Amino acid sequence: MSSLALSYVVNLLARREYSEFELRNKMQEKAFTEDEIDETIAYCQKKNWQNDKRFAENYLHARSQRGYGANRIKQELRQLKGVSSDVINEVLAESEINWIEIAEKVLHKKFPNYAEPQPIKKQTKKFGSICSLMDFILKNLAILSEME
Repeated sequence: MSSLALSYVVNLLARREYSEFELRNKMQEKAFTEDEIDETIAYCQKKNWQNDKRFAENYLHARSQRGYGANRIKQELRQLKGVSSDVINEVLAESEINWIEIAEKVLHKKFPNYAEPQPIKKQTKKFGSICSLMDFILKNLAILSEME
């Protein structure tokens, strides 16, 4: 293991958490050999400087606070960050995040007037196509019931 590789990884990890996959990609961009990458990451994991479970916990917390749901976060961790499905499922199972509360916050943020009752005229105008569709369905059901 080269001291240059170790100092590069320690410098990265000093700023924020990284998944093993992200560290590998960053080291490959800097043209470190595969042996140097493997040894350096193994050393950092042995010292508990890099831990995919801890990374997933932090990522889950940060993304959930921004209003993202469990499925989106799971997909990002798996595809973009390279975290294994076992670690993701374990972290999600251990988390005490109230997903319903987060969904309600996002709903109220995107639709601030959602809970306010609206006048019938405004509702009919807003949902005019739905009303006409329902009318069409009801008329057809009445015709079908007369035919029987």
